Amino acid sequence: MLNRLKISLILAPLALTMLIGVYVYTLWSEDRERTAEIPFDATGAMNRDLLTFHEKRGSFPETLEDLEGVVWEKKERNYVSGGRSMFHRNYFYMYTKVGPHRFTLWAIPIGKLRDDAPTFHLIGTPRSHRAWKGPAVPIPDVEKLSFTPTSHNLNILGLVEQLNTPTPLKSK
Repeated sequence: MLNRLKISLILAPLALTMLIGVYVYTLWSEDRERTAEIPFDATGAMNRDLLTFHEKRGSFPETLEDLEGVVWEKKERNYVSGGRSMFHRNYFYMYTKVGPHRFTLWAIPIGKLRDDAPTFHLIGTPRSHRAWKGPAVPIPDVEKLSFTPTSHNLNILGLVEQLNTPTPLKSK
């Protein structure tokens, strides 16, 4: 009987420790999955990278794929539309080169939590950019979006223009 009691006193805390460990791991893994589903906007980083490309090459790239090897390291990315669009961290980015010194960029949230994230539209030049922010654009309307919409079209979609921020010129 004494041997059974000794084994029970050893196994009970061990089982309780394992149970607590499994519970904590389950909470942690569920939180990681939930965090991975949250759309994360990267328009600021994309704007910076496009400006860096412009500084190096003298004009904006034709497609987002052209950033690889010049600004971005080469790796597998989710490009669509011949490299003009891509999926990244639960956002769908649509890029258009309007001219050698002007581009537009749409950032549309996707995924389960898309309704909680904003849509962005950016018109960029080497010296400044104009940005609009608003509610998530419905998925069926994404096909109908103009690459170069007017302010009126953006207002109809519920996007509001943000303060115009001049882009600081880098000194060489």
